[in-house]
Amino acid sequence: MHDLAKLSELAQAEIESLRADGIDLTPAEIVEINALGWAVESPESRRLLARGAPIPVGGVYLWPMSLYAQEWFNRVGCNLSGNTRQAYALAYAMAHGRDDGEPLAMEGREAEKVVSRFGKSLKCTFGELNVAISQVLQQDEEAEQPPSETGGMTVGDFSAFMAAATGDDPDFWERRCAAGYAYAVLDCITRQNSAEGRKTLADPRVKADRAMGWCVKQIRTSKKLADQEAHGEILSDKDREYLETYRKKYGIVKKIAV
Repeated sequence: MHDLAKLSELAQAEIESLRADGIDLTPAEIVEINALGWAVESPESRRLLARGAPIPVGGVYLWPMSLYAQEWFNRVGCNLSGNTRQAYALAYAMAHGRDDGEPLAMEGREAEKVVSRFGKSLKCTFGELNVAISQVLQQDEEAEQPPSETGGMTVGDFSAFMAAATGDDPDFWERRCAAGYAYAVLDCITRQNSAEGRKTLADPRVKADRAMGWCVKQIRTSKKLADQEAHGEILSDKDREYLETYRKKYGIVKKIAV
């Protein structure tokens, strides 16, 4: 169970960003942001990040190694003859260390045969395999960090993906505050769903993150319209209706200029 009396990390980041932009939040707005933050920052999302993102290469997916896979590689795989076979063993452990049953219940000559057969079946160059292995190993060092412009999904890729997945404008996602955590979660979701043949569009975690983004966007829009109104600007009928509806939702009283 979450302690809803405390702010989730995502909600705290969103609130700090809004306040840094000079936006004062009502208690009701803070409560809603926090509830939505817990919906995104769930134990399931934490497990997804810990699970890591699969890297496709040569017709297989390499995952960050499970403890089971790590133990086998340290005991058997790294002792196979030749650097090439050891690299195949590492990739094999990443690819099959989460399979059901006992896929790594082998050693010695049997392990050499299985690993060699696996290596020969890969539809990639040895260099491509090494790059993929490196990307998997780097995930432990870069856990829960937003990706750089030189690797992984760029900000533009992310906003384009979210626009395609949710139907929102790319600029909305690209300018979201506290996007790092959401980016990491959604990046893992996308690659995991791809590896497992599932669609990302209806994923409840995408919907949870979208709800958080929509809530923050509504707050920013309402505060902007309220400021325009306070400075004597004439709002369009659509904007005035939006602002009145928002005020009713959160019980906000219109400030009367004195």
